[in-house]
Amino acid sequence: GASPSSPSSPSSPSPPGPSLPIRVDGHAHYLEFDGIGLLSAGGSSRYLHDYPQKQRDEILDYLFKPNFGASLDMLKVEIGGDCQSTSGTEASHMHSRDDLGCGRGYEGWLLTEATRRNPKIRTFGLSWGVPGWVGEGEFFSTDNIHYQVQWVECMKTAYNVSIDLIGIWNE
Repeated sequence: GASPSSPSSPSSPSPPGPSLPIRVDGHAHYLEFDGIGLLSAGGSSRYLHDYPQKQRDEILDYLFKPNFGASLDMLKVEIGGDCQSTSGTEASHMHSRDDLGCGRGYEGWLLTEATRRNPKIRTFGLSWGVPGWVGEGEFFSTDNIHYQVQWVECMKTAYNVSIDLIGIWNE
């Protein structure tokens, strides 16, 4: 016959572990839960804008309205860099050093829709890549600082969205 350690032998259930008491104290102060957020990058939200208005509004409400649906309270978006990033290319706000176009892409639109539904939502921006002119191929450069600042200013001037946090480079 098969030995007890043989893979073909039925295993017996493990004995239950030690019980631990769980104390719930509504007056105690613990670390605060920071919330649940959404990442829009690499073309992941591109087609949302193309949905019929009614369905698009329903989806956005389910995502961002407080105390309704997912009630997301953080939104991180990719700062478009005119490059293939994961599953799509997001337009840059600066195709070249002298070309500023704050209305390009869809992330500004998504930030606007999210903040319209939840004015307290925390917003993040992060580059997956940048156009080749930035730093002439050197990502960590004065050009990139200018590039990132211009994007934050674009979100404010073109979309009236304040960006809470900004990262320098994905992964």
